[in-house]
Amino acid sequence: MTRPVGAENANPFRSARALFLVLPHVFIFFLVGCASRKPVSSISPSYRLESVDGGSLLLPPNIPAPQSPDAPVSLTLDSKREASANRSTCTASEGTFRMEQEPHTPHIRIVLPPLKEWLFGFQNSSGAKENYTIESLYAFLGDVDRAEDAGCFAATNGEARDYILQSIPTRPSDSLFNAYGYRLERSGVNLKPNLRLKVERAYFRRGEDSVRNYLGVSDVLFDVTTNGERMLRFQQVHAIQYSPASLAQTDLEGSHDLALLDLEAQRHYRVLFYTHQVPNDRNFAAAIIGTNDPARLDQFELAMRADAGPSCESSTHDGLECLDFRGFVTVSVQVPVQLNGKAQFVDWGTKVKGVVPVKARKSFKMQRRFADAYYDLRFKRGDDSILDLTLVGGDRLTW
Repeated sequence: MTRPVGAENANPFRSARALFLVLPHVFIFFLVGCASRKPVSSISPSYRLESVDGGSLLLPPNIPAPQSPDAPVSLTLDSKREASANRSTCTASEGTFRMEQEPHTPHIRIVLPPLKEWLFGFQNSSGAKENYTIESLYAFLGDVDRAEDAGCFAATNGEARDYILQSIPTRPSDSLFNAYGYRLERSGVNLKPNLRLKVERAYFRRGEDSVRNYLGVSDVLFDVTTNGERMLRFQQVHAIQYSPASLAQTDLEGSHDLALLDLEAQRHYRVLFYTHQVPNDRNFAAAIIGTNDPARLDQFELAMRADAGPSCESSTHDGLECLDFRGFVTVSVQVPVQLNGKAQFVDWGTKVKGVVPVKARKSFKMQRRFADAYYDLRFKRGDDSILDLTLVGGDRLTW
């Protein structure tokens, strides 16, 4: 039987239309040769929630079905280099992650660990194994960034990194990792266009922070947008809103948050959260850092982690944009989704069970973006692990 459309054929640098032009030929084969086995729709590429060795994993459309839990995951990216060029620049190996220029083809092959190695927290998986896999992945993504800077890939601006992250099998609750490279212990969120930042401040009488001396709260929203060169910037959604409104007459802190608008456009921006960042500095809430070099961004985050009293003023940040938030302030990220056709923002970390009514949980449908197209998300009715799926930007749910 013909080879299924799989990881080696799916590519973010080819249009979704090109992908589906291949499928009619596959449809014909199945209709003529083995129509009695499966319905035609079963071979359409899609996200799917699968049971693997007792756990659940979300698999993206470019991982073929079936995929052995013991076999490495393999995919390709379009290369900018000729086959005769020096391939060492486009080659890397970190743990069980590999990147290599294919001989005699304009492709770079990416090899990821088998499915079972992504079942963190299940059965025989260990914290040490999980840490090794994740640290190897981050090191590998650094290699991918350097390969992109060297001109290895046909696309630019971090698309190779994003595609690899989107291709990683994950537990439903970890899908923020696919979309944004976010993990709790890392504390940083890589911002993408269409995300939204919400800054909330609490106010107290001068020198007092007890409930009895509470004065009120303010909030302001900023959308993450891009300029004509696809650089990230921030756009204020509305004026600072105060409750009670009289706070506007005495506020000397909230205006500091508007400095976000003065940051220069950069290819990469990241939010660092207080909660996991600086347990000894109760005055530090969050920071936003940005640069055109993702490796420099990683280095600066590590420096901020190591600083006992971190701030944009205390850390050396030549060539970086940096803004910290101090005082009784909370910085949160929101993601845009569609619920029954209505566009709205939900808080970072919101799960399916947080938006789908109980009575609709056995019948709702969902789509998620992969590369430049939307795909259905398939799951077995009655599999409650779908309820723990964390929503990411662009998700569509209907019921």
